[in-house]
Amino acid sequence: MKRLTSFLIMLLAVVSFSHAGGSGERAEGSKSETPTGLGKIVFTANGEDFVRKGFIDKNGWHISFDKLFVNIVNPTAYIPVEDGREVVLEGSYWTDLAAGGPDAEPIVLGEVHDVPPGNYQSLRFGIGRKESGEYEGYSIVMVGEASGEGRVVPFVIKVDEEMDFDGKEGYVGEELKGLLPPGGGTEVEMTFHFDHLFGDIEAPPDDHINTGSVGFDFFRKFEKNGRVDVSQQEMKRAEGYATLIRAVWTLGHLGEGHCECTNQSSAGEIEG
Repeated sequence: MKRLTSFLIMLLAVVSFSHAGGSGERAEGSKSETPTGLGKIVFTANGEDFVRKGFIDKNGWHISFDKLFVNIVNPTAYIPVEDGREVVLEGSYWTDLAAGGPDAEPIVLGEVHDVPPGNYQSLRFGIGRKESGEYEGYSIVMVGEASGEGRVVPFVIKVDEEMDFDGKEGYVGEELKGLLPPGGGTEVEMTFHFDHLFGDIEAPPDDHINTGSVGFDFFRKFEKNGRVDVSQQEMKRAEGYATLIRAVWTLGHLGEGHCECTNQSSAGEIEG
């Protein structure tokens, strides 16, 4: 009840400010015509416990990540109603979701200032290929190890899929994210569910998290000299490849809120 009351008070303040003359123009970090009551939006990314603490996949392998890179492009917080106001954090952000300890906070990508108040609950963001440096040409790189069957298998799994995510319905979770009061600040979060690729031993076998994933056994097909080092191009002819790519298309979330996925680079190759 206390959280709901705080939310209503903050929402009322935002609405009151908007009716009093808050700017309805697009904000991209530039100055608004209304200098009073502007705030900031902090953009974050989160791989959750599955990435930071590890988990057991549907095949019984314990998956742990040393590094898990995602190249996030032009994340945009927006108001889905009214005038379509949006706030863009321009650029690409090669982000290691496995950074920090098991209980680390979401990773800050950057922040945009001088933003008119409003409910920026919705987020759009792209996943694109890295344009230079190590892992150039890849959009997602998973580095870690799988333990099971009395052995440890190090892996480097490189994905070049490009796609756009749109979380129209906003963040779903215990915290309130995206509501910017006059003169204040707010945080928005892009969340990535990598258990969608590997499955979860704790879920029933017929649960979508398991039926729609490939598990580490898929990647073991490419094991050489006791380790897996494989790219998306090398995986294309393997049985289960289409299931893998469809799972990649479900990685983007806002908390537990699902994002629509469009503009997938492999859409023409994958049927259905």
